[in-house]
Order: sequence, then C-alpha cells, then structure tokens
Amino acid sequence: MKKAIKIAASTAVAASAFVAVAPTQQADAATNVNQLVTDAANAGTVLKWAISVEGSANFQTRPFDEYNAAKKAIAAAEAAAKKLSTSEKLSVTAKLVDSKIQVTRAMAYIDAITSSEKIKSDTAALETAIASNDIEKVEAAYHKATGEYRKQAALLDRVYGQTTRDGIRNAVKPAIEKLVASVKNEVTVNMLIKAAAADVKAGKIAEAQLKLAEAQAIIDKNALKWEAKLQLSVDDVTKSLPADNGNIAVETAAFHGEVGQTYAVVANFKTSTGAAYNGPVKIAFGGTKVGTGNYKFVTVNGAPASGDTVYPVNGQLVLTVSTTTSSDSVAGGKVQFVTYPNGTSAAAADVKYSGTLNFYNKFTGSTVLNSTSGKVKFVDAANNYFVTTDLNKYVLPTSGNVYQDTNNTVITLDAFKAKLTAGDVVTGEYNYGSGSTLKLALDYQAVAEFALDQLDKVVTGTTNYRVEGNTVTLSGTGEAGKVVAIYKNGTGNPITQVQVGSNGLWSTTVAVTESTVFEAYQTSSVNEVVGAYPAGAANLSDALTVVPGKFITAPTLTGVADASLAGDTVAFDATNPADRTETAVINSSAQVTLQDGDLTKATYVNGVNGTVISKTASGFTVKFGTPSTISGGNGVLNGALTVNAITGVTNAYELKANVTGTVTGY
Repeated sequence: MKKAIKIAASTAVAASAFVAVAPTQQADAATNVNQLVTDAANAGTVLKWAISVEGSANFQTRPFDEYNAAKKAIAAAEAAAKKLSTSEKLSVTAKLVDSKIQVTRAMAYIDAITSSEKIKSDTAALETAIASNDIEKVEAAYHKATGEYRKQAALLDRVYGQTTRDGIRNAVKPAIEKLVASVKNEVTVNMLIKAAAADVKAGKIAEAQLKLAEAQAIIDKNALKWEAKLQLSVDDVTKSLPADNGNIAVETAAFHGEVGQTYAVVANFKTSTGAAYNGPVKIAFGGTKVGTGNYKFVTVNGAPASGDTVYPVNGQLVLTVSTTTSSDSVAGGKVQFVTYPNGTSAAAADVKYSGTLNFYNKFTGSTVLNSTSGKVKFVDAANNYFVTTDLNKYVLPTSGNVYQDTNNTVITLDAFKAKLTAGDVVTGEYNYGSGSTLKLALDYQAVAEFALDQLDKVVTGTTNYRVEGNTVTLSGTGEAGKVVAIYKNGTGNPITQVQVGSNGLWSTTVAVTESTVFEAYQTSSVNEVVGAYPAGAANLSDALTVVPGKFITAPTLTGVADASLAGDTVAFDATNPADRTETAVINSSAQVTLQDGDLTKATYVNGVNGTVISKTASGFTVKFGTPSTISGGNGVLNGALTVNAITGVTNAYELKANVTGTVTGY
C-alpha cells in the first residue's frame, strides 16, 4: 500500500514539473519549425529555377539533387509542425504549398525527361532494326518506340509551362517521327498479313479477306521497303483461303518492267473440296477488264505456250508473259483465267484477273521533253525513274542532273521525286546517264476516283455494282482538303459533297433505290463552288452503275417421294430479273439448315455425309446426303421444310442467298 502511494506521489511531482517547463519548449519548437519552413521555401525556390527556362533547365538534365532536397526539407518542416497547435499547423501547411507545387512540377519534368531518354534509346533501336531488313524486328521496335512516344505525350500534359513542354518534346520529336513515318506502311501491312493469317486459322474468312484487301491497297499505293517480301506474304495468305468451286488465287500486284523482259504470272486453283484443281483453264488477253494489245504468252509451266486452253500442274499455273514485238511498249493489260470443271463446253466456274502488266521502252538517248511528251504516267521513286504517257521510261541518275520546281527553284533529286506523281508534266533536256536539266512544269492534282475494290466487284459481262439494301458507300482517293461532289445519272447538281481527308481518302453513303449511275468530281480549289454536272471535266471520275436487289432463290425438288431427303436434289434458282447476274459462288464449307413444323432442325454441310452443293447457270443445287447435325422437335424431318439458313453461298456480287418457298414432296 505504501509503494502505491509513493508511485502516485512521484507521478504528481513529474506532472507538476512538466507544466512548469511546457511554455518554453513550445516557443523553442515554434522557432525551430519557422526555420524549417524557411528552409523548405528556399529549397522549393531552388527547385523552381532548376526546372524553369528562365533558370538552369536545359530539358535534358534531371534535377534529382534539388528535387530530393526540397522533398526532404518539406518532410522535416511537416514532422516538426506535428508538435504545434492546430492553428499553427494550418499556418505551416499554407506556407509549404508553393514548395510542394514545385516538387509536383519537378516530378512531372523529371518523368518527361526520363521518357525522352527512353525514346532516344528506342529511336536508335528502331534504326538498328530497319538496317537489319527484318520486318519482325522492325515491327517490334516500332511498337516499343511509338508506345513510349504516346506515353510521353501523356506525361508532357503534366509538365508546367508550354515552353518547357515544347523544349522536352522537341529534343526527341523530329527524329522519332521521321523514323516512324518511314516504316509506318510497312509495319501496317505486316500486321494486317499476320492478322489475316490468324483469321484464316480461326475460320474468319470474310475478316481475313478485308485485311488482305487493305494490305494490298497499301502496297499498290506506296513504294515500300521490303515490298517484294510483303507481297509474297500477302499472296501466301491469299492462297491459304478456303476454296470456292473452281476457286482461283492470282497475284494482283501490278508489274512494271521493260520491253524485252518476261514476267511470271502465278495462279493457283482449288476445287470445292479444297483439293488441287487440274482441269481445263482458258487463258487470254482481251475483254473490257483485261485490255488488248501487244502481249503474248511465252511459256506455260515451263513449256512453250500453245493455245488458250491449259491445264494446271498440282493446282498451279506459271505463265511467262512478254510483248509480241521487241520494240513496242504496252501497258494496262491483265491476264484472264477461266476454269471449266466440266469441260470447256460447259459453263465457266470462276473468272479471275492478274494485276496490270506494263512493259515500258527504256529511253537511252537524248531528247527535249515538252508539255506533250513529258506528261507523267507512272513514277517509281524508289528505283529512280518515271514513265511518260507514250510509255517511255526515263531513269534519273543520282548525280549529274539539275532538277527544278514549278517556280524554277533548283531542288534535290529526292525533293523532285517526292513531288513527282502521275499527271505531272516534266519539261527540259533529258540525257540518259547525266547532264539533264528537268523541270516540274505542271504539278498535277490527282482526280477523285472510286475505290478499286468497288470497280473490281463489277462482274465481268455487266457494268453493275450490286447492293442488297437501299444505300451504297462510295469511297475513293483525292487531294487532301479538296471537296468531292457526287453526281447522279450524269445530270443536275451534286447529290452530296465530302471533303478528302488528310490521308487522301474520302467516303460517303448515298441512297440507291433503282439502277443509278454515280460519278465523283473533285474541285480544283477548296473554294470552288460546285454546280451542275461538269460533263467532260478532267477531274470527273469513271462511272459506277449501282443496282439494288437481294440474291433471291426459290427451291425446286428433283427426287423420289420416299419421305427421305437422302439422295434428292433441290435446285435453288434465282428469281431476280434477267439483267442481274446470279452466278453462285460456293464455299467449300457451305451448308444448308432445314426446319420442319415441329421445330426439328437439320444441317447439311457441303462435302460431308454425301451432301454436295454445286453452282449452276441460274443459281445452285443441293444434293442431300444425311444431316451433319439434327436437333429439336422429334428428331426427324417431316412435312414442309423451311430453309432456316444458308451459309457459304453468295452470288457473284458477294450477296448472301435469300430463299423464298419451302421444300415438299420428298
């Protein structure tokens, strides 16, 4: 009991002593905090000048010492302030605001410079990858570099001051942007090719075809590094697509060569089951889409060419093509391939065309080019030559020539080639080898044209482009910023206008309720008032006739009424007007699903369990085997059968089959 009393007494004495000295300690603490706050403010000011263009900031050095000193000083002041009263703490907090702002700004500044250093490293890595000529390495380095650049854009938003942001950005921006732009198309094509291959593997054929078409369009429009390799990859994936009946896969890249050369056109053929097709194929130059002129077949699969009916070997034809004479140049032709699985006296199964074939006369003398002889038809900047409309090829040596712009300014060869496009006019003295003085006399602005993929879907023997609904999306190329007007049936004012994007492409959707002829007109100036139909204008595109209407068929049974579809054939004949081409295109995995009154549903797959789906002159037929799957209802088809779905069957315009009527009498 005495011990407890002694402890209590001691406690009381200690408390009394504390109360007596507390005011002096608080005063000392406040004095100490004031000094620490002053130190923090000074450290913040030093940091402010370290990240300011008015101070020592050079957009490359990261002020770690100043940053860490300011953070340490702020932390010390805040720790000391914990001993003060609430009002005194608030006062300290207010005094530290500016220093904390400088720390936040410095953090953003340091992060942005760190990103710049990474961008410099990534730029060097991309340069190394490009030098390796390995497109996969280029793509990997490209994505790393562009990803860091996008990251820096977000980091720069946090940096204080536009001048500071620009200083950091400009330290790395020109180099990375120039390098990225130099391989952007190549990387895009490579990505599209790999994505298309993945789609084929996953059975997404339509998606694969769209990606391949996009890749081919980029290749056709640009002179690419590694173009031959990328084109080969596109062709390889194209060949891997599932075959239609008599399907033909043909190289579609344009060829630009010289008179006297030969060029190999390769085509691959498959049957409806995917096997190699080795039946008769007719080859020709001629027709509205093929072009006529001085072309000849030299060899067919290595043997001298003879006749127009040839036979693939293991599903492949390799044709070498040249000009009929050793002096005449020729351009724009295509090779036509037509398959005849049932003999050449039967209906054709499929028709495909090669890319355009151009053989130019290489000019090796001296001449003076004028506004007529110097009009440019084709430019290959990568290989230093241009071709005029008279099909003469003019090689531009890398030295010894003088090049001028339209305003007579002397420019470099690279600048000259960068400006030179089809439709331009080059004048001046040309000397093969060196000593030429050439001027870009007319910098022609490209006309608007309908997209090539639409024109290619105009079925041979017709002038129509078919749509299922009541609208069509027209698209094409033009000069960035100019206006494209769409005219209907060659008369009146434009039905709509659209501006060409910065990428040189335009697109617009218009109504089509009946057969309609559309043409596009590009203005010669962004300020030009577009009025009535400009008949005969240079900037008027080719005409495209669009016809609306579904691919409609009706079933007709041929067979024995034995209550079983097995062995029976149903003809699905087109019911559309005669002016519409309804040749069917059958995919190797095409299938038909039937459903009866009690909701029994059976699916029949082409080439499975005896089912065969074949094209005819007026549509297609289905010879039924046994179902691949059957479900619902009582599990047996009875009575009138409705065609629930047809997949893998289209007409020549790629429109899906729509069926009317039912299957009965089986």
